[in-house]
Amino acid sequence: MQNLKLNAGKRNLNKRLRQFTRIRESHNLETAKTAGILFTPTDQLSFEQIKQFLTYLGNYKLQIYVLGYIDAKIIPESFLFWKGINLFSRKELSWSMVPKTPVVTDFIDKPFDILLDLSLDDFFPVEYIARLSKSKFKVGRFTSKHSAYDLMFEIESGSNLDAYLDYIKTYLNLINKEAS
Repeated sequence: MQNLKLNAGKRNLNKRLRQFTRIRESHNLETAKTAGILFTPTDQLSFEQIKQFLTYLGNYKLQIYVLGYIDAKIIPESFLFWKGINLFSRKELSWSMVPKTPVVTDFIDKPFDILLDLSLDDFFPVEYIARLSKSKFKVGRFTSKHSAYDLMFEIESGSNLDAYLDYIKTYLNLINKEAS
């Protein structure tokens, strides 16, 4: 049944991608003015790491929009009390695993200068958002399942979120240094 739902979601996504266009433009943390952060916290520690990363990004005077997917029916209470972080769960997915909440639609439609997908695991709702995002420069983890990103990081199996965030900090500070 799960494969049937996933296949229906992928057909929906592929249909939308046929008509999809976006403006591509590379950015670093200094040239970007807006950033969309997409993440999938798995526990309190990963949620805290994301909050620290958001503080780091705040040093660049970016206007930041944050969207997190919780792969459960109920969002843990400890995740609900952080201002400025929008969360959605399996409860807000259609039968075909497509996000059906206005927060997700708004996030997809915003033309961020940079989209940072901080997910360490593959979740179809996150792939759906990343692939349809109108962001100018998409950054994420390498996956053989899709190529939604303009800049991909190959993360070793079992790597932790801190290591991935360090990659992002390092490389987004190196991009376009001559042009900026």
